[in-house]
Amino acid sequence: MTYFSRILLNPQRREARKLIASPQAMHAAVLASFPPDSPVSKDSRVLWRLDIQGASYTLYIQSPEEPDLRHLQESSGWESRPGETAPLGKLLNKLEKGQSWGFRFTGNPVKSLPVADGKRGKVVPHVTAEQQLGWLLHKAEQWGFTIAQDPETAQPLANVIGRNDQRFSRRNPHEDGALHSVTLRQAQFDGVLVITDVDLFKKSLLTGMGKGKAYGCGLLTLRNVLS
Repeated sequence: MTYFSRILLNPQRREARKLIASPQAMHAAVLASFPPDSPVSKDSRVLWRLDIQGASYTLYIQSPEEPDLRHLQESSGWESRPGETAPLGKLLNKLEKGQSWGFRFTGNPVKSLPVADGKRGKVVPHVTAEQQLGWLLHKAEQWGFTIAQDPETAQPLANVIGRNDQRFSRRNPHEDGALHSVTLRQAQFDGVLVITDVDLFKKSLLTGMGKGKAYGCGLLTLRNVLS
């Protein structure tokens, strides 16, 4: 069973501001919604995304186990707006090859620089919105879908609607726990997709897409294409 949850954060509260500013703190708060003995599965994982629209901050969580969101509401949410959770199974069962869906996706658009002998080199971010959209167009087939095209212009029906660099420190377990500065480049996309491989698409939805999943990337949400 997979669950999809939503909770509104109150940016006037100190703890909410801490979560909004730090993907590490948000990741820890999301994981605290589940018991420490929650089963780990290669077929599904906990994903989260923070959507910001004006003064509205909405945290989405997708998980293989139903979360307990009370601590998030009590420390960072609105008393009058408790978190909402629903099973995702009905939506997953509706998915079929050839269907068109509206989507929103926050990803970490990166590439590996080539080195000698065809090996992968340093991972670097894509910089411009055009490069980031090109990254999504290229990756989509690996995730079981393509981006729909405008029938008149043949241009892809997808846009980069937000770009952000998250900076934080992380301990490296391979270097005696030394702190390293990390910059995570995020791009948020809105558009219309077409499912090309329904099994691969479902797997991608449940396990997340691309890098940076622990820090708010990888979760793709669907909506009726006419909404």
